[in-house]
Amino acid sequence: MSKFGIAHNKIQPNKVMFKLTLIKIILITLVFENVFAGETSSIDKVNNTQYKSAFDTFYNYIEIVNKKGLSLKEVQQLFNRNFCLKGNPNIVMESYEDIHNFYSSIKNEIYPKICHPYKFVNLKLHKLCYLPLSESSVKIGLLDVFETTPNRTPRFKMCFIYDLVRDSKTNKWLMNGLQEVRVRNYPEQWKQVDVRSDMKYDLKRPISALKPLLASEIK
Repeated sequence: MSKFGIAHNKIQPNKVMFKLTLIKIILITLVFENVFAGETSSIDKVNNTQYKSAFDTFYNYIEIVNKKGLSLKEVQQLFNRNFCLKGNPNIVMESYEDIHNFYSSIKNEIYPKICHPYKFVNLKLHKLCYLPLSESSVKIGLLDVFETTPNRTPRFKMCFIYDLVRDSKTNKWLMNGLQEVRVRNYPEQWKQVDVRSDMKYDLKRPISALKPLLASEIK
């Protein structure tokens, strides 16, 4: 056999090892992709989570906002007194009256500005998720849709994260904080949950066709 043939035989095992290593890398990559895909695509039922009562508080809040806006009494029932708007800087409410005034301004001033020249009708939820922090603390993320006149036309989409805590004295879950999030940054990696049927966005228009908004950028 020639020198070239001998050299070729010496190199061949290295090629085999390289191919085997490459196959291993591909297989490992596929396994991890499947794992992560499973984590993000699986959807829990709210009733099956230990945070069902926290979601009850959250849904009560959405229902009231859709119907008529929050009264001071309802704020006292649903919110922690030191509710915090997270941003730069953080704004910590000093009283229930402050929280009530804040949400009244949202319903009576901000919503009309967002929807002009139309009128706000409803908030619907396209996606809902949660991040457990402890037995008495959880974050709930949402991607919501603004429906306006005429005919409950969907026009805008926004994303928020709410902090909820369980009051140790009453054992009730309370809204404790709010943070705005760009729609593209909706936390897909959190535990996804089914949206309640009466609150679920019906995809009357594709979600991609709706204009994304960030609350702090609304003038």
